Amino acid sequence: MTFRRLVRGRESLRGRRWVWCVVYLAALLPITLAPRLGGGVPVPPAGTTAPADIRAPLPLEQLDAEATDRRRREARDSVAPIYDLDGEAAGRALQFLADQFDSGRRSEPSSGLPEAARDFLVANRFSGDIEVRLREAVGAGFRRPVAGGRSLLPVTGPVVLRELPGGRTSRLTAPIDAATPDEARRTAAAELARGGASPAEIAALEPLLADLVTANLSYDAALTEARRAEAAERVAPLVSRYPAGRTIVRQGETVDEGAERTLAALNRSMAERLSVPTILGHLLLLGLVLFFIDRYVFADQRSHRRERELFSLLVVVTIVGLALEGGFLWLFERVASSLSQAPFNDPSLYLPMVPVATGTMLITLLVSPRAGMAFILFFLPLLGLLTEWDLRSLLFGLLSSLAAIHGITAYRRRSTLIRAGLLLGAINAIGVLALRGAATSTVPASHVGFEMACGFAGGILVSILVSFLLPMLESTFNILTDVRLLELSNLANPLLRRLAMESPGSYHHSVIVGTLAEAAAESIGANALFCRVAAYYHDVGKLVKPTYYVENQKQGENRHDRLKPHLSALVIASHVREGMELARSHGVPESILDIIPQHHGTRRINYFYQKARRSGSLQEGEIREADFRYPGPRPQSREAALLMLADSIEAAARSLDDHHPGRLKGVVNTIVSDVVLDDQFSECDLSFSDLERVRAAFFKALCSIHHHRIDYPGFDFEAVEARPFRASATHDVPSADAG
Repeated sequence: MTFRRLVRGRESLRGRRWVWCVVYLAALLPITLAPRLGGGVPVPPAGTTAPADIRAPLPLEQLDAEATDRRRREARDSVAPIYDLDGEAAGRALQFLADQFDSGRRSEPSSGLPEAARDFLVANRFSGDIEVRLREAVGAGFRRPVAGGRSLLPVTGPVVLRELPGGRTSRLTAPIDAATPDEARRTAAAELARGGASPAEIAALEPLLADLVTANLSYDAALTEARRAEAAERVAPLVSRYPAGRTIVRQGETVDEGAERTLAALNRSMAERLSVPTILGHLLLLGLVLFFIDRYVFADQRSHRRERELFSLLVVVTIVGLALEGGFLWLFERVASSLSQAPFNDPSLYLPMVPVATGTMLITLLVSPRAGMAFILFFLPLLGLLTEWDLRSLLFGLLSSLAAIHGITAYRRRSTLIRAGLLLGAINAIGVLALRGAATSTVPASHVGFEMACGFAGGILVSILVSFLLPMLESTFNILTDVRLLELSNLANPLLRRLAMESPGSYHHSVIVGTLAEAAAESIGANALFCRVAAYYHDVGKLVKPTYYVENQKQGENRHDRLKPHLSALVIASHVREGMELARSHGVPESILDIIPQHHGTRRINYFYQKARRSGSLQEGEIREADFRYPGPRPQSREAALLMLADSIEAAARSLDDHHPGRLKGVVNTIVSDVVLDDQFSECDLSFSDLERVRAAFFKALCSIHHHRIDYPGFDFEAVEARPFRASATHDVPSADAG
């Protein structure tokens, strides 16, 4: 079965919808999985020479464990060691001395004193001079921080000094000027000697100074380690990103360990990305999108009934659009990887040139802007599968698709596509600038300029692709765009030329019907251009027997005078079938072919029915009304209903001798009422409010066509005999402006 036959087959749309579902899944699953397919890349051992350029066939995000560990070690080392300084150690020592001297003076010596010191102080009755010298000595010992040992002191800075109690910290850029306990005690003893103490006093009190001057500076290993661990944890894992097409190793380069790890990670990633869960996920997403396409088509056809092949059209355009996106993504990645100069070697800058709006513009042209908006919602999730859910690419695709709908809404000439492409390119460039400006990262101006140029070129590319694909889809699905309708309305069309030459009366009738139907369609928002063009072809069947129709007969000659009424009715009704065959042989689209039988519906051929009833050759019981009705079907759309009314009203108005507005209004009201009462509009969505507006439009158009003209003064056209023209003859010629 060929593609065209699949589209135009006789089966119902619902009956063959499952075929399109299979086509949709069979085509899109490989396209969306294509970036994940491939047999991997070669992995030359470290230290060897790459035999050829090795590129990433798909985007890769690789955890750089070595760089991450190095950064974390640097973060740990940046945390200075923390030392606790007991700021109350000297105060406690001095308070201890004060308490001992107070108790000693009360003859209550404490056992907390060393024996030699106690004996010396008792012998000197806890002299106040000795107390002063001891206090000054203790203060001198604590003048510098006292560390527990030389090995516990930091050799280099900086360090963090935490004062206790309170926990106030200060960062020191130089090592702490601290003393060991022995150094602090010698300083205290020296201060005692400077205070006037005798050698005996110094010898007796040195054990007491050793107990009082103790270490007040200590290294807080637990807190320091906790701070260093916290600093290391704050370092996020470093990820190396390689876009698809990026060259990892060039031919002739020596493969280092990092490149080897990257290539191995790339192969692992490719193996993981094409897994059973991945395939099932893609199938599920494709199925959901297909389900919503089906629901949209069902709702659209219930309310509009314009495009019967909408489901198959959406499927085909989706497949074509996604194939184009995947193909151009692959192409631009290859182009970028073959270049070495920035910004041309960055594949991400070529993304705006990918023609993401092609499908949206096609659906807008072939169906409607409303369907184009729906197509955007169906297409963006599938675009996300191709772009690895890159948010900037999806936002750009949304902006570009909306711009395509805006730029192509008024499509009456093929050249409109060129203007739409220029407009789309300009909006693409603005969108690139907007997205770059909204991003937090900074990009060189040269990169932004090149990306904007790619966006503009992408708009032009969309218009080129659409101009190539649109005629193919128009022909395959027999869809009428405005441009196709305008081409069909060209009087140079062979079928219309034949109608004008061989059936001039029918041709003139068709033109007037088109004028009436177009005016009526504009009054209710129907497709006015379609009504006018369809009217040109609605009576082409009269070309087969043109003289059997009164508008083509010469005065006094009527071939039906020799036929029985029921045979005349058969001849008249046959122009429907013959018109469809003739129009189809000339390639007239199906939408217009449908109008040919529908504009008559199942109406009665009343003239010959009444003639049969009046005829004496037939008995009343032999006359069946069904033999004098057109085969149908009734009008299925508002446009077909309007053509039925316009056809009958034009014929009735032509039969009038007096085209007074009152009589024209009566014709319109009578025909509309007769058609409605004949139940001809039961299968279309024409409302009674529409009919009221249609009546007014028909009446206004008829008055314009059959308006009153003033007489030309001085002329009696019926009494003037024909005479040859003479060059010397001079007479007044009536002007068209006269009325």
